[in-house]
Amino acid sequence: MITIRVLTDKGIEEFRSYIHSLRSGLQVHRPNLNIEPYSYEFKSSIQVDEDRLFSTRIDLAKYLSACFAQSGIRRVDVIGNNALWTWFAYLWFDQLCPIINGKRKIREDSRYICSSDYRDYYRHYVAAAYNIFSLYGEENSKLFLHCPVYIHNDFTEQLASRQYIISNKTIIELAHLLYWDSKENKPKRGGTDRNRPGNVRRLIKVLSQLELTYDLHSMSARELLKLLPKEFDVWKK
Repeated sequence: MITIRVLTDKGIEEFRSYIHSLRSGLQVHRPNLNIEPYSYEFKSSIQVDEDRLFSTRIDLAKYLSACFAQSGIRRVDVIGNNALWTWFAYLWFDQLCPIINGKRKIREDSRYICSSDYRDYYRHYVAAAYNIFSLYGEENSKLFLHCPVYIHNDFTEQLASRQYIISNKTIIELAHLLYWDSKENKPKRGGTDRNRPGNVRRLIKVLSQLELTYDLHSMSARELLKLLPKEFDVWKK
């Protein structure tokens, strides 16, 4: 177990340098950033298991939510603390950036270094997972977070990248109704396929049109479902 810490600016730059070194193909050891001047203890002495393995992003989000809840930490206390989320990515970096078939594929920095710019914030593996889970709970987070911790799926890219969508409970419930297969406990096949009628990109376009006429925030997901054109009928089953 380790007490939660927050990276300093110096710690973030050291972490960034480590990521860039790996991307360049250098064989370097992960630096110890759990000491001053690279980090400091979070305001509440909460401990997390640095060796805990997460099978999905929803498991990660659920674990952090439970740790925060047990210590009386609210969503508002942590959601904007980008240096905290960056520390979590540092802590579990080997899971977020695993070695697969002898190779470690380094994604863009925003997956690990949490940005205050929402155009990048939603890409962070840890912050985005907690953000979605804390807003919508386990069931309506599945579409985004059912995947391994190192995967940023297309539902997240298309829906969570748009603030007016990810902040709208009705739309998130609608997407869950359309594209989540409750029997198979996985997304329905083809929901992100650009060539399939009623795919998630089409949903976004249709919603932008409906928003001109309807107050989407005041409607239920079932009410909104009835307004969708026929191309979405196959997804309603």
